[in-house]
Amino acid sequence: MSFTKNYFESEDLAQQTFLAAYKNYKKFDGKNFKAWITTIAVNKCKDYIKSHARKTERLSHEECQLLESRDSSTEDIVLQKHDKERIYNLFQKLKEPYKTVAINYFYKDIKLSDMAKSTGRKLKTLQTQLYRSKKLLKALWEEEFK
Repeated sequence: MSFTKNYFESEDLAQQTFLAAYKNYKKFDGKNFKAWITTIAVNKCKDYIKSHARKTERLSHEECQLLESRDSSTEDIVLQKHDKERIYNLFQKLKEPYKTVAINYFYKDIKLSDMAKSTGRKLKTLQTQLYRSKKLLKALWEEEFK
């Protein structure tokens, strides 16, 4: 840890040290095992510090901003569209009034209170229909995608 200042790198170097000691055990003269393995560890750490893999280049703030993507990738957009179509097809399998309530609530993001105002139905009725449509959709989902 005193060489690397990084726990994970230290673990890797310790593993490399013991692996090197195991491979070269026949070369060990039998005197002062602690000094022998410490020498191997120090040499591994020195090699690590000199290594090109350890050296990292820091990006400027502007370069980091260029790398950040705030937009969804094309793959994400296609997957979202595909998922939305699959769910919409499940909605179509529901019977009325559950289909209409589910499509309006989940697909069109219309609040139940707004549905109650526009359709003239009671809010409690719509809540019950939404609850039942959720149960039906869950069953359809499990049946279709198991």
